[in-house]
Amino acid sequence: MRPRRLLLWSALLAASLALHFALSWQAGRELGLPGRGEREQASVAEIRLAPQPPEPEREELVFEEPPALVPPAVLLASTAAVAPPPNVNLALRAAAGAGSEMPMPAPAQGFGLQQARGMGAAGFGTGIGNGLSNSSNRFAAYVQGLRDTGLDVVFVIDATGSMDWVLAEVRKRVADIADATRSLVPLTRFGVVAYRDRDDPRFVVREQPLTFSLAKLARFVDALRAEGGGSWQEAVDAGLEAALNRAGWRPGAKRVVLLIGDAPPHEKDMERTLALAREFARVGGEISVLDVSNDANPALIEASLGRKVNRALYRERPMLQYESIAEAGGGTAATMDGDIRITRQLVSLIMGGQFSAEMSLLLEGL
Repeated sequence: MRPRRLLLWSALLAASLALHFALSWQAGRELGLPGRGEREQASVAEIRLAPQPPEPEREELVFEEPPALVPPAVLLASTAAVAPPPNVNLALRAAAGAGSEMPMPAPAQGFGLQQARGMGAAGFGTGIGNGLSNSSNRFAAYVQGLRDTGLDVVFVIDATGSMDWVLAEVRKRVADIADATRSLVPLTRFGVVAYRDRDDPRFVVREQPLTFSLAKLARFVDALRAEGGGSWQEAVDAGLEAALNRAGWRPGAKRVVLLIGDAPPHEKDMERTLALAREFARVGGEISVLDVSNDANPALIEASLGRKVNRALYRERPMLQYESIAEAGGGTAATMDGDIRITRQLVSLIMGGQFSAEMSLLLEGL
């Protein structure tokens, strides 16, 4: 009995295994799995990859050579490169009771400031200190304030034919003017606006924006020529507008415009000129005027003729239009005051015409 049962179970197991292999084979065919022979063939088959597209040619980037940045020949005058002394170089400590032994820093190159103490020929020391006490202290404080903020100065110059001698003087003395100013306020920049009349065929306005570079300033002035100007009146308003709006003023710096001419604005442009001056003064600027006309300066005629003239025939004061412009601009209107060179007048007006007494002492060497 027992062998028959064992035989039966063996037959059932064999049938089960056969059924299992049959079902597995069928399932493998339906799923697409390779058989053993196929698997062996696939294992030795060479793997073939689709060819890759050629790498695109890289475009070489070519950069232009950057421009060489060459600094200006002169960034600051020699005096401006030196830190200002602790006290203003005015011999004004004597006015505050400092005595006659006030230290005197070296003057700027080209600026003939005399270095005398006490009662010497230059007038420094106790003698001047006692005579100019209050105004000297105010001037010292004013100059110290300019040193703290910096100073921007734009010359607005009539460049018509009658101004030839003025342009020649400016060309010759521009370095002295800059050195004298920077001996008091080292961080001073200068700019120039040249103007003619609106019917001039060459230009109405030409400008050199504010710069520290004396070389750049000198190149601009050297290129100016006094020509044209058939009518008595000139485009003063155009020159002022260029100075006020396009000079490149520094925020916070003291702004000074010096108008130099011998002819007034056109009558129809006078109100606009005054409006420009008032607006400049409103934002803290200052416009001063130097009248270099013959009527205001008979000394110029005497120098030309080589003899004295009847001064009663001349005005000897700035023309009314210039006085009005200076008043509107919060500055000073001045003449050559008997001199035939403009250097001292310009430096004095730059530092404020109200301090002419102090400046006259400092400018003995100019």
